[in-house]
Amino acid sequence: MLSGPKKYITPVAMTIDDQMILRVDGEVVEADEGALLGEVLKRGAYRKGSIVAVIRSPETVRAETNEYEITTPKGKMVLRLNDSAFAEAFSRSRGEVAGKGIRWKTSKVLAVGAFPTEVKVDRDEHHYTRYDCFLALGGFDNRTTYLMIARTDHDGRYGTNGGVIGRVTRGRHVLEKLEESDRLLEIVPIVLEVSEKNAFVTEDMGLALEEGMSIESFVGVKLNRKSPVSSEHLLVVTEKGTLRVTDATSTYAACSSRMDVSLVAEEVAVREEGRVTVRHEGAGTGRIYLHRTRRQLSSSHNHVGDVNAGMELIRLAPEGSTVTLVPDPMRIMTIGMTQAEGNRFLEERGLSQVRKGEVSDDSIIVEQEPELTMEALGTGEVETFGVKGSEVSEIELLDSLSPRTSHYIRKMTGLDHKPVGTMKVHFIFEGMPMVTFEGNPREAADLVPEGTFEEQSLRGEMGVTIMSRPNRGLTGIRLDA
Repeated sequence: MLSGPKKYITPVAMTIDDQMILRVDGEVVEADEGALLGEVLKRGAYRKGSIVAVIRSPETVRAETNEYEITTPKGKMVLRLNDSAFAEAFSRSRGEVAGKGIRWKTSKVLAVGAFPTEVKVDRDEHHYTRYDCFLALGGFDNRTTYLMIARTDHDGRYGTNGGVIGRVTRGRHVLEKLEESDRLLEIVPIVLEVSEKNAFVTEDMGLALEEGMSIESFVGVKLNRKSPVSSEHLLVVTEKGTLRVTDATSTYAACSSRMDVSLVAEEVAVREEGRVTVRHEGAGTGRIYLHRTRRQLSSSHNHVGDVNAGMELIRLAPEGSTVTLVPDPMRIMTIGMTQAEGNRFLEERGLSQVRKGEVSDDSIIVEQEPELTMEALGTGEVETFGVKGSEVSEIELLDSLSPRTSHYIRKMTGLDHKPVGTMKVHFIFEGMPMVTFEGNPREAADLVPEGTFEEQSLRGEMGVTIMSRPNRGLTGIRLDA
């Protein structure tokens, strides 16, 4: 896996018959000179109203660092130099140090050499910290200089005024493996390629494009099958093909649009750049994070997936913007389809259908098992329970009049995450003008008075018992006029 700054690669600028070469979502595309952004996105996954990342051709420069990679027969380690005169002396002698063997190894130090330097002699005792790299003089003679690596914290007289050139920062385990018969095979400076790019995001489909531009119109996410519940949460949030960036910092872009959910602990992993996580407990449960930089492992974050396209779009997306998001796999949801439509839908995704209940082609699927996409893909088949179309009732929720109660109904019936919900009958008696359905007292604990009936309820009207009354959360529908 490569590390370090990213390289933005674009094709060499060329114009043939007033055509220009662009890179759109990773693919090389020819377009008319002066083509508009909207024209090149017509056949893509882009959803209207989303932002797009546009990257002009970058100029790449090479920059040396103060780090050296040391290759040994037992592995590689990285030496980070300080800015001392001793570090400069080591840099001048690096070619002679490469190829030298391990002269001795004690409980305190590992010594490599010898090689000549112009380091001045000093006979005082100095302190060294574990993993310090320093120069030492054999017999207090700079013609026999050694590169020393401290294995423990200790004090010693090594012929130099401290002589510390830096520290081993990576690959420290290699030190324990090295033996006196081993040699340093290579010492090379670590060089970074830095892109000086001009990148921005826009919703302007009338933007005139330029030769060599790269365009990212969507974010692709490869979902993690080890987190089926959290993956389904992301699939529900992005059902319409977009994700709203409600929070943005230097380390992540996040979506807080669906946080009234109950999740479980699933796979936890280090939050690498491009990793997608969902908080499953604590403040912000349900928030989806797309990480811009590496963060430490957190037990409250489930690893949902990884960005495999559109990383620049994630880096640039501002708070309040919307991005097109394409999950892999797409959601497996047949509820609301007819049995025939469900069959075609599942076959296209390599799954088989097992019909239950009303099995005729035109019956409506009201339940699906398994309902989680990752579990459905794991079993290879989906059981679809159908009913006659006449048995599916439509309800109109009055969001503007009773927003909290409408939200409660969606949550209790499952309409917050699927096209057809269900309600379990609590009781009904012959001749009684009302049927009541079971509720959830805990979820109804914050139901306050909202829209009320004018005088009395009319046939077909639905009401919910609020927090101030017994049996809160119970739902009733009037049956007569």
